[in-house]
Amino acid sequence: MKPLVIIHGWSDDSDSFKELANQIQKYSTRSLTNVWLGDYVTLDDEVRMSDIIKAMEKAWRGANLPTTANSCDVIVHSTGGLVIRDWMATYYPVLEKKPPVNNLVMLAPANFGSPLAHKGRSVIGRAVKGFNAKRRFQTGTHILKALEMASPYSWELALRDRFSANAFSQGGIQCTVIVGNTGYCGISSLANAAGSDGTVYVATANLNCAKLMINFPKSKGVNYVKPKVSKVVKSKGGTAFLVMDNYNHSSIAAKEKTQSNLYIQKIIHAIELPKKQFSQWQKECEQDTLKVLKKYENKDSYKHGYQNMIFHVIDDLGNEVEDYVIEFYEDCNNWNDKIALKFNRDAVKTVHSYSDNESYRSFLIDCTRLQGLVNDIDESLKISISAMPDVNDDKHVVGYSTFGSNDIGQVELAPHELGEYFSPNRTLMIEIMLPREQKAEVFELKDVGLPAA
Repeated sequence: MKPLVIIHGWSDDSDSFKELANQIQKYSTRSLTNVWLGDYVTLDDEVRMSDIIKAMEKAWRGANLPTTANSCDVIVHSTGGLVIRDWMATYYPVLEKKPPVNNLVMLAPANFGSPLAHKGRSVIGRAVKGFNAKRRFQTGTHILKALEMASPYSWELALRDRFSANAFSQGGIQCTVIVGNTGYCGISSLANAAGSDGTVYVATANLNCAKLMINFPKSKGVNYVKPKVSKVVKSKGGTAFLVMDNYNHSSIAAKEKTQSNLYIQKIIHAIELPKKQFSQWQKECEQDTLKVLKKYENKDSYKHGYQNMIFHVIDDLGNEVEDYVIEFYEDCNNWNDKIALKFNRDAVKTVHSYSDNESYRSFLIDCTRLQGLVNDIDESLKISISAMPDVNDDKHVVGYSTFGSNDIGQVELAPHELGEYFSPNRTLMIEIMLPREQKAEVFELKDVGLPAA
């Protein structure tokens, strides 16, 4: 029988998953005698994701686990989703060697970050996750930075394994993501954020994602040039995505006694799926998730369908732009723009700038509320950007022309296009490029007027 490997998340250990292993063994139709529980350090401030990945490869081979394609099944929880993805992308790049994973089940993975990560060193983080007594004053600084919303780590990992040749393509790994839509109770409820399971957003758990590029050309005189907007590119290779109503980050991993036998059966089904049945399983998960979304569209906004939009802003010289504002509006010349007011008040739930590099920024968009605004949009929803330094300011000799009405263009989305750019339970990665300008005094050449020889 194929081995089953279970990998935990941040501030956790293998003991937490003995119950899940027992439940699977109890209800599985196959004999599970070869189960491995992974343990790795997450609370040491010196440990980086690259350390964990390298150590995992050593441990895998040291345990004589198979390395041939599709030779084992894996279940991961939370940060374990990033660990398994990074390990596969690093040591089993699909064009050279296919990874040994066959069926992969991700339970509430932090594929695109967690709102708890930047709180991990705070009182809230401690209330939710507690401390490891052996590392009393350490919380895993570098691991939490990788887990932070809009982290460059999760952006680059997605480029490696979701938008290039990857293991999730047809005939490769059959990956199922399962996440809850309910926060914690008791003191742990301090960490609850709308659209989350208490630790990860539903949207950031989904491995199916998309990206696009917006290039703002330099304006020509008094007329701005329309930005060049690429097509929305969806990630390669399909994965199944299932939202479980009334489950939180803990109960989804069978740590609490709230899970049903039916739910355990779903996990078992996902790790025992034959190749021919995966397509049908994806459709079933999609239908069940849509039912959950429909259930709450006019009710609890906590359980609305949210999209995680990650912006990364650079200029045409390769510099990252950290001081900027993304603007959503209908009419830039109307200071009483009701759509701008409603969009920023009702649709934009949270904005988080990555702590070490604010050129990366996450916007959590309530797509359920946005749908309600569509009928109010007469023309189109417009998106633009203002960035600093402002080259038109006397204080600066380099920078960007973005503040004047004719300085920069705008992306215009007609009502029927909004569904392509705003999709619930998804991450959309948007890279924006701005033209960087220099005033003449940055470099001058002067003729000294020497007489002819």
